Amino acid sequence: MITFVTWKWHTPGSGREFLAEHVNVLYSMVDFQYQQPFRFVCITDDPAGLDPDIETMPMPVRFDDVPNPQGKRFPQCYCRLWNFSREATILGERILQLDIDLVILDFLMPLIDRDEDFVGWCDPKFGWRKIAGGIYLLKTGSMPHIWDDFDPATSPQEAAAAGYMGSDQAWMSYKMYPPAGQWSNGDGLVKLNWTPEHAKEAPEGARIVFTNGAKPPWNAEIQARYPWIKEYWR
Repeated sequence: MITFVTWKWHTPGSGREFLAEHVNVLYSMVDFQYQQPFRFVCITDDPAGLDPDIETMPMPVRFDDVPNPQGKRFPQCYCRLWNFSREATILGERILQLDIDLVILDFLMPLIDRDEDFVGWCDPKFGWRKIAGGIYLLKTGSMPHIWDDFDPATSPQEAAAAGYMGSDQAWMSYKMYPPAGQWSNGDGLVKLNWTPEHAKEAPEGARIVFTNGAKPPWNAEIQARYPWIKEYWR
C-alpha cells in the first residue's frame, strides 16, 4: 500500500501559509484520482481542521533557523529530508511525497507503478540538474545517507556552492542526481508557468500541475488566469 505524505507547518514571518482546508483538498484530489487502497499522512505542527480520514503525525524535526541560501523570500523545507531517515519506515514501505499547492488532473497509478527505490522528477525544462522536492516516490529506509549526511550548519551552503537551488531539493539533487528512477517528458508532471494563461481547458496530457508556492491554486488571481483550476482543485 502506498502512503501519500505531505508536510504542513507554520514558519514565523513566512508569506506562504498553508491551511488545513488546503490539505483537505489535496486529500480529496488524491482520493478521486487513485483507485487503490492508500494511506494519507500529514506531518504537521497543527492538525486542527484536517479531514478525519487523514492520518496526522507530529513533526519529528524542524530547522526554522536555517535559511534558504537563495535568500529570505524563498521558503526552506529541510525538515522534509526526514523522509529519507531510517525512522521514516513508520510511514509505510513506500511513500509519494507531495507538495500541498498542486492540482491533480488525472489518475496517479502510472506515477506510482514503478519498481525503483526512488523516482524523482527531472524534466529537462528545469534547465539544471534538479530533482524536484514537490513530488518523489521513495522506498522508505532505502537511502538513509540523504538524511544522515545532512548537516544544517554546512549542507545548505555546500549544495548551493555546487550550483543547486532550493532547500531540500537542492540537497537531494546534490546527493542523488541523476537518480536511477526518473519522471520526465511524457509522465504528465507540469509546472503552471509552462501552460498558457486564460486557456479554457487544462493542459493536454497533464497529470499533476505544480504552482510556485507564492501563487497557489486557491489564489483568486491564479484561478482567474487559469480558469480550469476550479474544475480540478476541489
